[in-house]
Amino acid sequence: MHNAKHQYLPLILSLALLAACSGTPPSDGLTSTGSRAEVFEPGVPGGITQETERISAVVRAIDPVKRTFVLEDEQGNRQTFHAIPEMRNFPQLAVGDRVNAVVTQERVVQLREPGQPAGNGAAGMVAGAPEGAKPGVLMADTVELTAKVKVIDTLNHTATLEFADGSRRVVRVRPDIELRNEYLNQEVVIRVTTAMAIRVEKP
Repeated sequence: MHNAKHQYLPLILSLALLAACSGTPPSDGLTSTGSRAEVFEPGVPGGITQETERISAVVRAIDPVKRTFVLEDEQGNRQTFHAIPEMRNFPQLAVGDRVNAVVTQERVVQLREPGQPAGNGAAGMVAGAPEGAKPGVLMADTVELTAKVKVIDTLNHTATLEFADGSRRVVRVRPDIELRNEYLNQEVVIRVTTAMAIRVEKP
């Protein structure tokens, strides 16, 4: 429902160097259910985190002129959404239809070894439902950020990262990671892949 492409950037930055964890930002208004899984090797910087958020709601009102629609979840919470251009079959949406949305995000954080090539920064894909079918959207986006370790604080077990724009951020480091001076000035890569699928079903 939200723009999946860049809504997670503040979260991405806060995760940076093997930070412990952060929850997926809650949906505004509608109730969602989620799951989370982590994979990492103890004592080794880096890891993979995957989070999935699901929303199921019913269409209660539609404004074809403004291209907006109102969804209501099982708890009675309501929220108004704007149909993005890729939702080209918006006219097929009807009051009473059920909208199911799933957002899955995978975050990979690692220290880049010297000489290892950099990625292309970002990639994205948006696809709509076939013409004449019920509205639906599939979006996938990958963003890669890099930063350098500029300060290591062994007392508070944190690291200060400096990003390409010169901004700095202090992040917590997992307790099982030994902070070593050799990490100073090493590059940290944060690669986030977000996929969102929206499916509309008849009641």
